[in-house]
Amino acid sequence: MNIKVSALCNSEATVAALNAAASNRSGVLLSAQTGSPQSVAGVLRREQPDVMLLDFPNTDELAMQQVESALLKAPATHMVLVSPDRSVEFLMRAMRAGVREVLPSPLSAATLLQVIERVQTGQLVRAGSQNAAAQVIAMIPAKGGAGATFLASNLAYALSRQGNRVALLDLNLYFGDASIFLGDKPVVSSMLDLARQSDRLDAALLNSSMIKVNENLHLLAASESPEEVSEVSAADVEKIIELARSHYDFVLMDVSSTLDPVAVKALDLADTVCLILQLNLPFLRAAKHMAAVFRQLGYPREKVSVVVNRFEKIGNINLSNVEKATLLKIGRTIPNSHIAVTASVNEGVPLIDMAPRDPVARALQAWVQELAPGSDETRVSWWQRLMSPSS
Repeated sequence: MNIKVSALCNSEATVAALNAAASNRSGVLLSAQTGSPQSVAGVLRREQPDVMLLDFPNTDELAMQQVESALLKAPATHMVLVSPDRSVEFLMRAMRAGVREVLPSPLSAATLLQVIERVQTGQLVRAGSQNAAAQVIAMIPAKGGAGATFLASNLAYALSRQGNRVALLDLNLYFGDASIFLGDKPVVSSMLDLARQSDRLDAALLNSSMIKVNENLHLLAASESPEEVSEVSAADVEKIIELARSHYDFVLMDVSSTLDPVAVKALDLADTVCLILQLNLPFLRAAKHMAAVFRQLGYPREKVSVVVNRFEKIGNINLSNVEKATLLKIGRTIPNSHIAVTASVNEGVPLIDMAPRDPVARALQAWVQELAPGSDETRVSWWQRLMSPSS
């Protein structure tokens, strides 16, 4: 199958270099021309490319708005900006505009070949190619201390106990500690280690990198070297998430409230974003701001589910205050059971094992039944199927 690639370059010399590089690659239909962000809409409309590369030498808000407007009408195109700006602010703005990747300048034949190679080997995931059979759920706290890691890890465990194949990805890259919520098994390989090997990422490497909490629950831990996590890119995380999506029934992601490009990429790829908060003023204020960011990112309301943790019907702030502030509906409430939850966290034992009759454990089980009604404990793990002689 041919891959249609469009490129808007700053010079005729770049156009010539790209054409020469593409001429030696079979299955690639390249249309390269000089142009600016103003030309993006017209090119997308005429050529309907699978991938588009755009020289973007200057950080220009008007130009970014033009790109964003054009992509709204061509959401299936994988837009790649080539820019010297590597700031977090620029990357965030690009992701919000619908850009899928930002690569360093200059736009060259090597850049084109890199993108083509990833398309042809299936490493670049186009919009709309997600496996609808898998559910990807991002847990993000409105602010620190909301209990998002506890909910992500314990929901993942509860889902796995019902026979669902579950991947838990710790995307709190700097201070992730999901692994200690599920026992004391040593970290085999971290998100950082796997990202460094993203060029050879496959099912076997993913499996070997994960902590086996039980037969059905596999955990990819955060790095224990936070000073190096800047090496993890949004593109690396996209590959990991999409590979996990294709091999598990559920992919749960514990996402940091610091909305860096990696976090935004994870939220983009999620089917559901669970915004975790508690009923007090600091959380309400943070949730209001987070919900506004979600709207800027273009997320439909039905994608975001507000989860009120440690819920009690006391105090001056109630559920209607939350809905009014966030303009979102409450998806569910998790009752307050501080003693049991604290014991679960301190001992590294999932709550449904430690105290199955606890109100929080029951709330988690009800959540499982909504996500996977009719779950059973007889499913064979994906890794067993992969390694069986008949596969």
